[in-house]
Amino acid sequence: MYIYLTSFRGKKTTTEPMVIQPIYTEHFVLTKMTASDGDKYYRLSNNENVMKYVTGYSLTREESDRMLAGFLEEHGMDTYLGRYLIEDRHSGELIGAAKLDKIGAAIEIGYRIMEEFWGRGVGTEIATGLIRFAKNVLNATDVIAFVNVDNAASIRVLEKAGMTNTERIEDLDEVKYRFNYSPKSISSMKKVLYILLGLIALFLIAAFIMPKDYAVEREIVVNKPKAEVFEYLKSLRKQNDWSVWGLRDPNMQKTFSGTDGTVGFVSMWEGNDEVGKGEQEITKIEEGQRIDTELRFLKPFESTSDAYMITEAVNSTSTKVRWGFTGRMPIPMNVMLPFMNMEESIGKDFQEGLTNLKGILEKRNPETIVN
Repeated sequence: MYIYLTSFRGKKTTTEPMVIQPIYTEHFVLTKMTASDGDKYYRLSNNENVMKYVTGYSLTREESDRMLAGFLEEHGMDTYLGRYLIEDRHSGELIGAAKLDKIGAAIEIGYRIMEEFWGRGVGTEIATGLIRFAKNVLNATDVIAFVNVDNAASIRVLEKAGMTNTERIEDLDEVKYRFNYSPKSISSMKKVLYILLGLIALFLIAAFIMPKDYAVEREIVVNKPKAEVFEYLKSLRKQNDWSVWGLRDPNMQKTFSGTDGTVGFVSMWEGNDEVGKGEQEITKIEEGQRIDTELRFLKPFESTSDAYMITEAVNSTSTKVRWGFTGRMPIPMNVMLPFMNMEESIGKDFQEGLTNLKGILEKRNPETIVN
């Protein structure tokens, strides 16, 4: 398996001989080849599968030595250009070979892996290490790779290393793909990631700072005595006659549990998308003063809120009715509270319901208002 990568290289700023250091990855070390490495290089070259996309056939010892000699003549030991052995950092076991060649203004990077190490992630680690070396040591501003179109394994390696297929090239003896790796593209991706993380952080900060509680209350004066009004309000069954939601779905399914007008009575409903599904339970009654209920919404989403009805005598023949609604929006959903404008939307429904209540009570005779 052989992969080629190229990158731009910065100019030398000194005339002193360059000290060539080994190139390290997490598990491997890449050391510049010398003429004494003929045996190791032949182990790589004398394998038809390894050489499939290089020469197309395995090399004899003579051919292998001749190829290595040509590589060594091309570059001396005072440059990072040339061929490298890839060995295990701990055991010293031969893993493969790598190269750094200059082509025009670019640095060509490649590697070959011993067949017994295929499929273990070695290629990805080496490719990533070579790209990192090209960027950090050779000051690469761009990295490209060429791989035979039939070399599916190498194509996957390049993709895992962060490269993208940008071109199909048809040479006389080979059809290959060109892959590009651009530090600028990676930088742009990081910027987008940082922006997204920043937005998420701002969202969470806002959620902790913004109010989590909501409350809506409306009132109306009903021209009926307080006792009469309170007795009517205790009935959750009758609430379906005057509340806005009870009137928005004539086919709403209603079920009840317990004794109406007493603590523990539950009124359940299920209707269209506008009214959803839920239940309301009487939780507390202060006779003649206040009725507390718990609203448990099940659809289209689950939530729990508290509601109350308070009666206050204005005089012997009229009563002020206050209808309220309180709840708490959990983090981070509370960020939506300002946009929901519950004071206006729910308040409007409350006022409309109280107007219906007033109309019903003021038209009825006292003797008709019984449970």
